[in-house]
Amino acid sequence: MIRVCYYEGCGVVYGEKEPLSDKRVTHGLCPKHLEISLKKIRSEMENLAHRSGGSRILIVEDSTLFRQLLREMLHDRFPTLEIQEAVDGEDAFREIEMTRPDLIFMDIRLPGENGLALTKKVKARYPGIIVIILTGHDLPEYRELSCQYADYFFSKNSSTTQNILALVESILPAPV
Repeated sequence: MIRVCYYEGCGVVYGEKEPLSDKRVTHGLCPKHLEISLKKIRSEMENLAHRSGGSRILIVEDSTLFRQLLREMLHDRFPTLEIQEAVDGEDAFREIEMTRPDLIFMDIRLPGENGLALTKKVKARYPGIIVIILTGHDLPEYRELSCQYADYFFSKNSSTTQNILALVESILPAPV
């Protein structure tokens, strides 16, 4: 599998490449752009934490099992986080209006309004909220749209628990 950085048209091939017979291409961030992105997100999260006094996460996911696993994984590593859940776009936007989360894990395919349209609406109204697309639908057109609206993109199929936790740890302010 070939890995290509999608940061602002970078296009650099990075990471380990599997045998040449595997012509599939996946996208992510090369180490340089991953660090740049994480610094930006970390700075935004620190600003939000100073304003609100704590960190809140919203998980927008229609799969009950995946939502519960992500919640448990986050709670085990970050027990002081306030974690909310929503199963569709309507519930998610209502929750965002009420609690103003600092970080949102957003699935793309949701009942009703899809996650990309919801992300666009959220970022237009609350540009300081960090949105991480976390989806099983790793298609180039989804990645491209995600780059326009969301702060980060993760594929459920190629991301590990450690990758997700490391990202959250890097963007959340350190506890005081």
